[in-house]
Amino acid sequence: MYLSVLRIPRVGELSEDDDELCPVECVREFTTDEEFLGILEKAKETNALVVVDFYRTSCGSCRYIEQGFVKLCKGSGNQQAQVIFLKHNVIDEYDEQSEVAERLRIRTVPLFHFYKNGVLLEAFPTRDKERILEAILKYTASASQEVEPVS
Repeated sequence: MYLSVLRIPRVGELSEDDDELCPVECVREFTTDEEFLGILEKAKETNALVVVDFYRTSCGSCRYIEQGFVKLCKGSGNQQAQVIFLKHNVIDEYDEQSEVAERLRIRTVPLFHFYKNGVLLEAFPTRDKERILEAILKYTASASQEVEPVS
């Protein structure tokens, strides 16, 4: 199953020195459009938020944010938000733009997409894990009574 019940850290709880990575492989990589659409469809069943990291292996900023993205996916605590963390390399094995990146017109990386019920809610390029966390909190606030609104 792709879903993880997790404790989402509050803004400011993330430490730059914390080099502990996720204890399990909780960021799932997908390669095809069919696989991606299948995950989005499955996420509808649990009303899960789907967060996608679009990256390129040759991108320094993508490598920089990857560890922070992995840290966001870990943990299980009091907050019961359903979040699926995905990543997708926009360059395929033939060194060409992937079918997913082409269909979604991905031109910049690292780029993060946030989906709920199969609908794209927000997309932005960033190297800032706090910005990603704020978006996760914004879209999972109704799933947890303890989450404070993002200002």
